[in-house]
Amino acid sequence: MTDEEFKSAIANSLDRLSASLDATDIRLSAKLESLFARFDAEDIKLSAKIADLVEENKKLAKQIGGINDNIGYHAEQFFQNVFTEKKIFGGIKYDDIILNMAHKEKTGKVEFDIVLENGSSLALIEVKNRIHPDFVQQLVGERVSKFRKYFPEYKDYDVYLGIAGFSFDKAVLEEAQKYGVGIIRQVGDGIEVDTTGLRAYR
Repeated sequence: MTDEEFKSAIANSLDRLSASLDATDIRLSAKLESLFARFDAEDIKLSAKIADLVEENKKLAKQIGGINDNIGYHAEQFFQNVFTEKKIFGGIKYDDIILNMAHKEKTGKVEFDIVLENGSSLALIEVKNRIHPDFVQQLVGERVSKFRKYFPEYKDYDVYLGIAGFSFDKAVLEEAQKYGVGIIRQVGDGIEVDTTGLRAYR
């Protein structure tokens, strides 16, 4: 084989290899496009399913929120009715009861569910459906401070604190006892009041 023939054979082989690679590249490109199209279609389906789940979750959250609001309203009505009838907390007799005592501030409305008053002492009782242990500290610190700020006419009163609810977990009870906050629970048509270690906040 002459040099020219060898070069020609090499060139022909390279041309065939190049054509084969081009054909392979076209087939791979077609396969990749097909795969990407399938992935896009699956992604659209998955996105639609996720959107449906998000929407269902919103509806469920709204329903649960409505149920919680109803339970909270029922709890508030129940304890307000009981204290309206018997104005006694921690062994102290009160003369007056103020329900949903409120003051508007820049960030919104500050409201106290039940306020008992007798001329020298106050009982601030908050009604909750679900109570987190942190709420006890919030009541003792932030809530009492706001009451003192917005209702200065009671600045010389001893303030006793209570949390009313249908049920309490152990952590809440421990926090309440630690800070001298009374616990009021529903028992049948009446209430059970635990004011062990009840503290006056001034």
